[in-house]
Amino acid sequence: MEAKDARQLGGQALANAMRGSRRRTLSLVDDLSEAEWQVPHQNGINPIAWELAHLAWFGEFWILRGPHHVGEDGLVRAALPAAIAGPDALFDSARLAHALRWQAPLPSRRAVADLLAAQLEACIRALPDGDSDDALYFHRLALFHEDMHGEALAWMRSALSYPAPAGSGLVPVPNGGRFRVPSGSVRIGWPPGRCGFAFDNEVPGRIEHLEPFDIDARPVTAGEFLSFVEAGGYNEPAYWPGMAGIWRSTTAREHPERWRRHETVAGTQWQVRWFDRWLPLDPELPVIHVNAFEAEAYCAWAGRRLPRAAEWEHAAAALVAFHWGGSVWEWTSDAFQPYPGFKAGPYRDYSQPWFGDHRELRGGAFATHARMHNLRYRNFFMPQRADIFAGFRTASKG
Repeated sequence: MEAKDARQLGGQALANAMRGSRRRTLSLVDDLSEAEWQVPHQNGINPIAWELAHLAWFGEFWILRGPHHVGEDGLVRAALPAAIAGPDALFDSARLAHALRWQAPLPSRRAVADLLAAQLEACIRALPDGDSDDALYFHRLALFHEDMHGEALAWMRSALSYPAPAGSGLVPVPNGGRFRVPSGSVRIGWPPGRCGFAFDNEVPGRIEHLEPFDIDARPVTAGEFLSFVEAGGYNEPAYWPGMAGIWRSTTAREHPERWRRHETVAGTQWQVRWFDRWLPLDPELPVIHVNAFEAEAYCAWAGRRLPRAAEWEHAAAALVAFHWGGSVWEWTSDAFQPYPGFKAGPYRDYSQPWFGDHRELRGGAFATHARMHNLRYRNFFMPQRADIFAGFRTASKG
């Protein structure tokens, strides 16, 4: 699934990619009514006008307003003022708290479209000649940043029960059983000396010694997870230790949030909410919209565990029939932590503030742009998040 050249785009190919990413962004909001445009205050999503204006601000800030420096308050500052999308205090996510984005004076829908158009063309005009990784760094950063926000707009539509974006859907992944992986030392992270764009949390990587383990060939399916639910797994305290138990007692959940039992003439049917509609549970599809606690509870019930991030990355690199990407992000057992020797990139708030309390995920979902499907890419969310497009696979305990 890895897009081999996605991190090395330059010149016209990079310009085309930036335009394509912008078209995708707009396709995720242009069909919304004025009422749907006014999204309610909710964790995990942003006001649409703020999210789009933030994209324009981000591209201009990093590509057109340098050089940058860190102020005494720890915030990154640009040498040049905003000419297209500003002020910084309004559209920088590090400067404006999430809750305040609903109270801020935001541009109209038409004004946002004008900001986006002006910013994109100005940034493309600023593309440097040649293929120097240093010279292209901020253009590539802006591209991947927009790809991420495209996925965020997709899960916003899902969270608010808006219609699914065109072409969205999960497909069954064939069951290839399990792979036995021998012990050995492996390198994970961005390879030393490799050209192209790397996120700051991917470097410098590290050497890991792995004990022998086995790992599923594909993510756990909804049918497999249903067996856990119907066995009463949500009501067995042994499967929900520590913070998981606190989450379970707080929510009183007995099945995934987007599942429900539906009574029919033929009997009870399980349904799964897919964007704006309830569909019969398809046992062959990967389970989706489960959090890390639910994934770990299933593993405990099944006598398994979540794979470590290093195990997942090594398996994805070494095993041809290891099915990953294009369906769900996959929870791992690892807290999101820096590799030894980590240095924050120019966009200091990309990784550094989230180390420790977030959980690492790998792979890529159906709504993740193909460029983002990279076996070294480290996604990260709080373990209780189930609104994202996340599932999991299991590994052996020993």
